[in-house]
This record gives sequence, C-alpha cells and structure tokens, in this order.
Amino acid sequence: MRSLLIFLLIVNLSCAQGKFSYKDVPDAYIKKAEVTSSFNNLKATSFEVVKLLPKNYKKDGSEDYTAYIQKAINENTTVLLPNFPVLINDKGLQLKDNSTLLFDDKSQLNLKASSNQGYAMIDITGKKNVSIYNPNIIGDRSVHMGKTGEWGMGINIKDAVNVKIYNPVIKDCWGDGIYIGGNGFSNNISVIGGLIDNNRRNGISVISGDNILLQNLVVSNTNGANPKTGIDIEPNTPDNKKVNISLKSIITYNNEVSGLAFYLARLRGDSDANNVNVVIENYKDFYSKSGISYSNQKNDSKKKLMGNIVFSGIDLKYNKVPFNFLYKNSSLDNINLKVTDFKSDHKDNKGIVTDLQKFSQQKIKYNQ
Repeated sequence: MRSLLIFLLIVNLSCAQGKFSYKDVPDAYIKKAEVTSSFNNLKATSFEVVKLLPKNYKKDGSEDYTAYIQKAINENTTVLLPNFPVLINDKGLQLKDNSTLLFDDKSQLNLKASSNQGYAMIDITGKKNVSIYNPNIIGDRSVHMGKTGEWGMGINIKDAVNVKIYNPVIKDCWGDGIYIGGNGFSNNISVIGGLIDNNRRNGISVISGDNILLQNLVVSNTNGANPKTGIDIEPNTPDNKKVNISLKSIITYNNEVSGLAFYLARLRGDSDANNVNVVIENYKDFYSKSGISYSNQKNDSKKKLMGNIVFSGIDLKYNKVPFNFLYKNSSLDNINLKVTDFKSDHKDNKGIVTDLQKFSQQKIKYNQ
C-alpha cells in the first residue's frame, strides 16, 4: 500500500510540473497532396544522384554524401535522390533557380551530428521557381553536440519566389522544421500535405511573406526551445513589411507551448505597407498548452500595423488555455479581427468566444 501511495505521489508531481510528453500523431490526421502523376513525369527525366556516388556506396546513411548530392544539384535541373537514406553534413544542400528536387519512396536526408548553433539542411535563399517533392528530412537533435542555439532548420526559405513543397516529413531539427522569411519577404510559397514533427523551436516559422499557403499539414510535438510552437507567425523587423498567409485544414498537435502563435509588434512601421493578412480556415489543435496565442503589446508610438485576421472553423481540444492573450494590453492596432465558427471543449468556451468578440472591438484587457 505504501509503495502504491509513493507511486501515485510521483505521478501527481510529474503531472503538476507539466513536463512535455511526446504523443504519436494518429495516422488518420496525416494527409498527402496528390502529386503522383507529376512526380512520375519528373522522375522519368531526372538526373539520378546515385550515378555520382562512389563505388561500393553505403545504403544505410552512415557516410557523408553532401558533396555528391550538391554536385548533382549544381549541374542538373531535376534531381532524384537515392532510394535509401543518405547522410549530409551541416553545410546542407543549396538549391538553385528553376530546379526540382525529388525524394523517392525510401529517400531520406539524415543530418550528421553537428555542434553548430544553426544550419539549413536544404537552403532556398534568394532563389526562384523551386519545387521539392516528398522531402523526408531528419535533423540531429538526438545527437547534436552542442547545447546552445536554436537555428538548425530543415528547410530554410529566405527572400525566395515561387517555392512549392509537397508532402514534407521533417523531424528532429535543432531549430525549425521550415523557416519562411528573409531580410524583406518571400513571395508565393506553398507547403501542402505532410508532417512536421518533434522539432526543437518551431514546426514552421513565418517571419514574413506574401502569398504564403500552408495546407493539409500536421505540425506536432514541437518542444525544447522557445517559442516551442507549431506554427509561429513572428516578424523580426519593420523591413519584413508584410505577412500575407493562408492556413487551410491545418492540425497542430501536442506542441509544448502553442499550436499557432502571433507575435506581431515588431512589424509596425512608418507606412501603410506594413500589414498583416492572415486567413485561417478549418484549423484544429489537440493537446497543445495553448491552441492559439496572440501577443501584440499596445502601441504607444505612431508606428502603423494594418490588415486583417480571419478565423473560420476553429476547433481546439484538450488545451490548458484554448485562446491565450499573452499580455493584458494586447492590441490589434489597425488590424481587423473576424471570428466565425469558433469552438473548444474548454468549460468556458462561451466566455472565450465572448472575449474574442470584445477583443475584436478593442474593449478587452484579458490574460489567462
């Protein structure tokens, strides 16, 4: 009996501390974009990286083939990765303009253990017209040799134009699964289908961008380094100018802090060009501490922030705080907030909806 009481006490203390616990994502939640026909057509005319690998190459991901893969990318328009796991180092792979990277059924990029605070396993900086099909990417968080930094990215997209990513599976990165931004902003970026899981900082960071589409994605189990959020919309400076993004049929699942977060204050600028337009349709969160968080401290300057945020078809379950206003003086500035069809399983769902309505009229000082 005494042993049972001790066991129960340990369990209760563990729960009270709120330690993060990984949860497997149900297979039924994970969707894939239907790209089989276009993938097969591209595959038929692609260059196969395996042709460049050394004799007696390894198929178990134990040898570093970064240089061989980069050579294939540099010299060809459409590149097919080997149909087995390959190891790359923290120099990563740099894609080029007007190019396509194909992952075969068993293709996988594994990152060699790094001590760097940051890396990009696939880098798309300043490039245009790039497509990636079925990327399967595993970062180094389980074998990382350093303890500092938070900028190890699976796919890094900065100041890029016309980038399409289909059915990514990106796990275990030291920083974000996908980073979208730049010194200014990226334009026409689509990420459709797939799973972004167990990354250390954010599943997806959207720093800036125009015409960004995230659709049919599951972003899960983000934990380890703040913000610890599934999808984090967080401009760095007024120079980012705009965040124009559409989230359609997204599921965030068991992220340590928030499923979806807005941190907008640093986008304020001197011009009406600094704006936010975010449309979120059919969004679900399960088990994240906060389903949605909003942080934009009151603006006491003449800096401007314009735009619209639209929530439609929101369903939040098993959250400690379904919708969290992180500061009592959170402000919309000149952003119009529209909320329709919002629900959660929280006991005060009606009160949360009322508070959102008040907040949209800037009459609320609210913090949970």
